[in-house]
Amino acid sequence: MLNKPLEFNSTDFDELIESYKSSNNKYHVQEAFRDFRECVRLIYDLNEDRLLDTSNANSGMLGKLNRRSTQIRQKKYFKRVENQIPDKKYIRIYAEGDSWFLFPTFVKDIIDWLKKNDNYLIFSDAFGGDWITNIIYEGQYVEGLTIHAPDVFLISGGGNDLVGNERMAVMVSNKDNQQEKYTVETLPKEIDVEKSNLILSAQKYINKEFYAFIWTMKAQYTMLFKGLYENTTKFKDMISITHGYAYPYPKKGNNFSWRYPLQPIVNALLGSGKWLFRPLMIKGILDPQLQRAIVMTFIYEYNEMLIAVANKFDKVYHIDCRDIPKSQLDWYDELHLKSHKNKEVALSFKQLIEDKIING
Repeated sequence: MLNKPLEFNSTDFDELIESYKSSNNKYHVQEAFRDFRECVRLIYDLNEDRLLDTSNANSGMLGKLNRRSTQIRQKKYFKRVENQIPDKKYIRIYAEGDSWFLFPTFVKDIIDWLKKNDNYLIFSDAFGGDWITNIIYEGQYVEGLTIHAPDVFLISGGGNDLVGNERMAVMVSNKDNQQEKYTVETLPKEIDVEKSNLILSAQKYINKEFYAFIWTMKAQYTMLFKGLYENTTKFKDMISITHGYAYPYPKKGNNFSWRYPLQPIVNALLGSGKWLFRPLMIKGILDPQLQRAIVMTFIYEYNEMLIAVANKFDKVYHIDCRDIPKSQLDWYDELHLKSHKNKEVALSFKQLIEDKIING
């Protein structure tokens, strides 16, 4: 899976997952999470201390903003729970994840918009900057799900595992000689011509570490849902919803729009450009069209992976928001949409939640 990921296939993957199944048909979830965490460490050549250090969403200014925003959210949650109206139908939601679920101040994120529905009771453990690898390994979500007994589990993660601390440079080469996953004939026909051309041009520069990363993320998400839906019946009526981000634009420097006057200041403080543009620059990939093609291919593959995972479980669904932003102007920085675009993503979540929970 790590050394020859383009030769590793779905049959191999299923055999890998089933190898964690015990004689009583339960999965050794924690053993699997330890192994897949080790895969992430090996892909990036990180030691354990470095893995913890680079993925700590509790430290520094980001940690302070995360804690403050989370405390405010949770206080409002308990107040709403306390003031429930008798006989009113509420939808209980537990959210875990990264900055798409918690962008501390300045931007209204997906959870901010969902909370505006007065029949939603949303408890969020999301932290900006968190890794899905740590979220799953640490297992805080299990306690959260047990305590809050939600109708819906929202999970957002994987972006920080890929792009923090210039790690994306590990995934690319400035030589156009990498093994290609697709040909013109094998690329899925539903992809439009423009995106097909971008993917075909990008994959020559994408190395095996990226495809190993995708398999590893698939393994982690698969075992997450195996643990929730096949190891126990406790969550059998709960639905889970994933998403896989949208097609971003690598960009050096700050953005400005009159609608978001603080945007350039926040961009400068966060160092916008360090997540996508800088690691590509490090590898000598400077052509904007090629940069765009590479990151678009990454997001395409990540979404397709999550769709494949969701299709294996009756209660797991995927929100595909890849095409919601129409241009670079829809992005607050390299990784995060502006508030009004997050509202569109939140509407997709709302429609799915109400279709499955209310109309069921």
